Amino acid sequence: MTNELDPDEVREAFRSRRGHWNDDWEGMLAWSPAYVAAYLDFSAHVADRGALTPKFRELVYVATNCTPTHMFEKGLRNHAREALALGATKAELLSVVATVSAMGIHSYLLVAEAVAAMVPDAAKRTDAPTAARVKVDHAALFGQVLAEIEPAIALDSDFYEKWLNFAAAPVRGQHAALSVKDAHLIALAVHAQCTQLNQAGVRQYVAAALAHGASVDEVLDIGRLISSMGIHAMVFALPVITQFAVEGG
Repeated sequence: MTNELDPDEVREAFRSRRGHWNDDWEGMLAWSPAYVAAYLDFSAHVADRGALTPKFRELVYVATNCTPTHMFEKGLRNHAREALALGATKAELLSVVATVSAMGIHSYLLVAEAVAAMVPDAAKRTDAPTAARVKVDHAALFGQVLAEIEPAIALDSDFYEKWLNFAAAPVRGQHAALSVKDAHLIALAVHAQCTQLNQAGVRQYVAAALAHGASVDEVLDIGRLISSMGIHAMVFALPVITQFAVEGG
């Protein structure tokens, strides 16, 4: 990396386009203004041209930072603070977290799909009317029942119905604070992020978001927005490497 760019100009451009600045960026700027400028251009694409509001972008970042596969506290704190500054409520933040907390169902989906393939008669244990009712409820929430979901309902519709009620709490429950569309976009982000890359979850929530009124640009913007979270490698490593360099010197 070369440092041919003016650090002050890069800092101001970052504040203007991303709306914030913190010590993490200051450390990167000291190493390479060119790197920070390139990251800014990449990460601000959605903010510059996209379909998601500033508050919703911060809610997406809150979701991806609190997932069980990431749990990046510094990022969670920074983006929760930014979301609140942009008008988000505690109820919205907790509804985002509640949406993320439902992602564990994919453990059961994987197991159910394998069992259905290896033991074709296993689904006969399930009550057909119950399974039919659960499919209707799933379709109401997600827009359709994808092939990946069929075995999970067929093998244990009672269990799947309990998960549906849990997953729907952020949009149906007493403290619900998200629209169905926004909840599906949040869930899409956590399944598509680089620490998860769950293809079945991505398919399910793309379909669900579109079914509940999301535009193609909104869906694509989720993928564009979270593509920048690889920067956490630098946020994590730069202070450690810098400390080693100082100690070594």
